[in-house]
Amino acid sequence: MILEEIEEERRWDNSFANSSDVLAKLANEAMAEYKTGKTEVLDPETL
Repeated sequence: MILEEIEEERRWDNSFANSSDVLAKLANEAMAEYKTGKTEVLDPETL
């Protein structure tokens, strides 16, 4: 049981380590779209 918990923790650690790369890529894409005028102001009243 303890070995299973250790392995599960290792999988979570790997998932989080890999997700930061994905989040950074998405943030860079969003900034590029913003800088090229491909975004628009979000109006909460129109949601």
